[in-house]
Amino acid sequence: MNATIASTTSVSSSIFPALPGADKFVTDSIISPGFDLISSSGGADRARRDTGKTATETGFSATLQSEWTKLRSLRSTWIVVALAIGLSVGFSALIAITSGLTHDSWNDSVRAAFDPVLTTNSGSLFGCILLIVLGVTAVTSEYSTRMVRTTFIGNPRRLRVFAAKTTVVALLGLAITAISIPGMFLVSQPIFRHYGLETASITDSSTYRILLTIILTQMLNYALIPLSIAWLLRGTASAITVSIGFLWLPWMLGPILPDWVKHNVLSYLPDVAANSLSGITKTDSVQYLGQTSAIVVIAIWVVGLLAAAAIVLNRRDV
Repeated sequence: MNATIASTTSVSSSIFPALPGADKFVTDSIISPGFDLISSSGGADRARRDTGKTATETGFSATLQSEWTKLRSLRSTWIVVALAIGLSVGFSALIAITSGLTHDSWNDSVRAAFDPVLTTNSGSLFGCILLIVLGVTAVTSEYSTRMVRTTFIGNPRRLRVFAAKTTVVALLGLAITAISIPGMFLVSQPIFRHYGLETASITDSSTYRILLTIILTQMLNYALIPLSIAWLLRGTASAITVSIGFLWLPWMLGPILPDWVKHNVLSYLPDVAANSLSGITKTDSVQYLGQTSAIVVIAIWVVGLLAAAAIVLNRRDV
């Protein structure tokens, strides 16, 4: 090693004879793969500065802002938001008009089942589908364009990116449901009143509780669960298909399944539990869960799927 340094020093003296201190410069420096001469002491200081700068730039607030920028910069995001709100409110108004035009022909059981609050939730069909699309594409769009690799190169802390994206999708999903659910209710009540049907006030405690429950559970079930499935599957078509099947197939198959399956299996699925919370599933139904049980079921599904997605993301290659 000493011989190498002595040789390097002699070479430096012959190459840089006119430069004072050339020997010290070469012996205290290294040549990078790009053939740049970098002082060891200066490189260490610069590395410390760069490390501090990176840690500051990739903090959670910066990551959160980055994820929001990526999501809002997509035209498809705002198309989904507009359709989710517009179609939900519009379809609820159509259902209200249809109810008003046909209520004279209703039998006693249909009249007794009419609920001026829950009937307005009919338009949620479109909103829920579009929430699924939002949650899935927020993840899979990065995989399809390979942007996810750039994301993790810029911020190697994958769990931080995961938490930031989950937060952004949750807040945007909550904004959609917070607008569409009361919007469906408010647009339907004047129509019900016009046709002489029973109406409800949004200031009533029972009405407010139902609407708030639907706002929160739709965001959790239809935005965060599909987001988790998207992280697990990484494909848009497969994630949307699995999400729709998981959330709606049990509801579609419910009428043909035996009661013990409804009570012991279907009632513990997140969408069915949400219906128990909001009052869509009546207390005399075999699928009904108590309020506390329904909250626990939804929390377990949402937290469990998010945890599974985070573990898989942190362990496998992108």
